[in-house]
Amino acid sequence: MGRKSHHAHDFAQSVDTVYAAFTDPDFVRAKLEALGSRDIEIDVSEADGETIVTIERTVPVKVSGPLQAAVGDSQRVRQTERWRSEAGGRYTADVAVEPVGMPASMQGETVLSPNGSGCRCDATMEARCAIPLMGGKIEKLMITDSDAKIAAEFAYIAEHS
Repeated sequence: MGRKSHHAHDFAQSVDTVYAAFTDPDFVRAKLEALGSRDIEIDVSEADGETIVTIERTVPVKVSGPLQAAVGDSQRVRQTERWRSEAGGRYTADVAVEPVGMPASMQGETVLSPNGSGCRCDATMEARCAIPLMGGKIEKLMITDSDAKIAAEFAYIAEHS
């Protein structure tokens, strides 16, 4: 079934400013470096009315016990965000995250909506892992790690955009 999480954050910045923070490769790189990622590759392209942000990076992972052997202290991750603009000034992205070399993934959605002079960001994620006996523990680890990274990204965007 997978593990799910939801995050909401109200930004003082406009929806267009926060959207730019998610899609500008220089800003994305600076944010990811500040949060501890390394070996970052970013591609931003346009296709079929969507802005596609593809990020591949190595992220630090903090685990102990039996998961340490499976995960290690870092993980190469491939992330794809497919952003589209919608009526009313909203932006929505379908988000896919894959740990490279692991039978696991995360799928979700990020929605940016105008909210007065600022905007609201709602992000949902679901982790799935197909490793027998350990899949649930890895899903929990993925969601816990994702929760921390999303909160840190929101804080960075709020401070630097």
